[in-house]
Amino acid sequence: MIKRFLLVYFSLVASLHAQQLFGGEFALNEASRQSVQESVQKMGNEVLKSNFRFAVDKMYPRWKILQAKQLGSEVKLLEAFNNAGAQMQEAGVTLNSFVADPPLKAYRVHPKMKAGRSEIRSSEDVTYELLVFVPTKMKMTFLLKNQPKLSFLRESFQIAIAKEGTNEWTFLDGATISVKDLRSLFPLLPHNLELPKKVDTEIK
Repeated sequence: MIKRFLLVYFSLVASLHAQQLFGGEFALNEASRQSVQESVQKMGNEVLKSNFRFAVDKMYPRWKILQAKQLGSEVKLLEAFNNAGAQMQEAGVTLNSFVADPPLKAYRVHPKMKAGRSEIRSSEDVTYELLVFVPTKMKMTFLLKNQPKLSFLRESFQIAIAKEGTNEWTFLDGATISVKDLRSLFPLLPHNLELPKKVDTEIK
């Protein structure tokens, strides 16, 4: 009986230690909540001005490397963004407004051993990145030839990432990234992870 109790006890301790050491859901403080919302809003404001250089600069670095490699270089990645913007204009699509809403869930991800450490004994030996889901709303207008003007509200989200303890946020676009993509970058995300909704609604 005592042996069984000890096994259960140490199993619970190990489980709690693993949760503490290897991330999981994280409660943002108010300053971080405000910072990430403002950062997403700034990024959206720049996109409204067709400043796609800003969007590329603020792309999550590991993802940007992968995307640039697929296209051949970061220069070609920027060209792809600029071309997409030009094609939207030619098609009669106008981005009218962008609003970043308060952040939803946040997670500790991508643990790395701190410089100067030789082994991991506790969470104090590890640095994390914080990953935060931030819902967004964008209003856009479609002005097609010989067609009445159409306006839509696009509800989507941005994924903001920063090293824990900083407010240096970079981003992944929720409109284009999949759960599979996220797991390839952040294996510690929950297995039952559900992404925020993406909905287009016509404004009449």
